[in-house]
Amino acid sequence: MKNSSIFPRTRIPKNGVYTLIMFVPYEKRIEIGKIGVQNFPKGYYAYTGSALGKGALSLEGRISRHLRKDKRKRWHIDFLSADRDVKVISALVASTNEKMECEINQYLHEKMYAAIPILEFGSSDCKKRCGSHLLYLGCDEGVVRKLTKSYKEKVGDDLIILNFRF
Repeated sequence: MKNSSIFPRTRIPKNGVYTLIMFVPYEKRIEIGKIGVQNFPKGYYAYTGSALGKGALSLEGRISRHLRKDKRKRWHIDFLSADRDVKVISALVASTNEKMECEINQYLHEKMYAAIPILEFGSSDCKKRCGSHLLYLGCDEGVVRKLTKSYKEKVGDDLIILNFRF
């Protein structure tokens, strides 16, 4: 696999599971497609998804899409990640050929004592009744380190950490 221009120093696996770590700098109301206008308290959020395809459906394609502010909004996460004030600060990535997003999401929900801010956010195809694939983690900056540690406990040493600076 050759390095991409957006991730020049990191080899991103083609398939896998990922969790975006996002920061909302102050309480905001954002319209989330058919869910409608929702309140987002200030703080850190984790969104977990899978990418098991080629091109735009690969891990690299999916994460690149989440980083773009200018995009056609198709999924719940597009509305949140496209907001000018919301920052995607990191992505935790693990290689897999299986859909593990529910398993990872449920593990992080329990381990991090996370809140579900919006029911059914990003989980319209969820088979394991996650409630939401978006978790609210609060305002403590240390939560990013704790989330990364918990993620590594679940996926092992294959964890790739992508940090973004905006």
